[in-house]
Amino acid sequence: MAASLEIPLIDISPFLDDSASHASRDAVVDQVRNACMTYGFFQLEGHGVPVHLQEAMLECAKTFFDLPLEKKTAVGMDKAMGKSNRGYEVIGGQTLQPDTLPDLKEGFYIGEEMSPDNPKAGSFLRGPNLWPDLPEEKFRQPINEYYQHMLTLDHLILKVITSGMPYAPEILAEFTTDPNATLRLLHYPPQKSKDARQLGAGAHTDFGCITLLLQQPDQTGLQVLYPPTNSWIPVPAVANRFVVNVGDLLYGWTKGEYRSAVHRVINNGPQHRYSVPFFYTGNLSFKLRPLDGSEDANGITVEQHVMARYNTTYAVK
Repeated sequence: MAASLEIPLIDISPFLDDSASHASRDAVVDQVRNACMTYGFFQLEGHGVPVHLQEAMLECAKTFFDLPLEKKTAVGMDKAMGKSNRGYEVIGGQTLQPDTLPDLKEGFYIGEEMSPDNPKAGSFLRGPNLWPDLPEEKFRQPINEYYQHMLTLDHLILKVITSGMPYAPEILAEFTTDPNATLRLLHYPPQKSKDARQLGAGAHTDFGCITLLLQQPDQTGLQVLYPPTNSWIPVPAVANRFVVNVGDLLYGWTKGEYRSAVHRVINNGPQHRYSVPFFYTGNLSFKLRPLDGSEDANGITVEQHVMARYNTTYAVK
């Protein structure tokens, strides 16, 4: 049965077409709702993000991680302002699954551009970005352009998701105001160890609301756990297609109706693998409590939840 399981593919283009029918949009809403409830994951096409920009992002990842270690550590996370979590993360800097070895990956973190003079700079997930010694037009500019495309796409997906809920359309309006999001460039080097405890990224759920993942075409490795059969579903890596997954926030707001699926990355072959996830965390002051109002309004904030998850998975806090 496991071999027949596939992560759904959804075309969101009716929501980008002013002439699209209500029926075509309703069909997308139904598909997204079913995917979120069944798998917590879906593949996305018809999203409108330029292909050349996707290709540029993967090239940015390769260019950065090909730099000598001393140039990468020059913009290391230890040099980020306060708790902003910006910059380079060394291989083994995160352990997503407690009973495994540190993850065999390295990363580079980018957030919203913020002046160091901003009163919020240095607080959790807020602050100036750290930029390596690379031509701005080849690195910083495409990354910032891509970041804005991802924010726009996230808000569109949230519009589709809330359209499938029994609440007012503006139920998450406060959450999407002044949103926080983190873009990561990731590099998974070839795995030489035969130790079963060594994974590219250990089994985990995502901390935030939704994640948009850009994968290097044909370089697979992402797997999603399907609890009814306790099996891992491989996710294909296809050009011009994003992988979208539900995070802990949506899981909590829907009281588990939308699945925050456990997933992992296995380094399958001898090649280097690059990917670019975009983690949408939203307004950090928003409360993590069910949207139906069934629990105390004094729940923890998004910031408190995400900070706790960071503190349990990172070697450097």
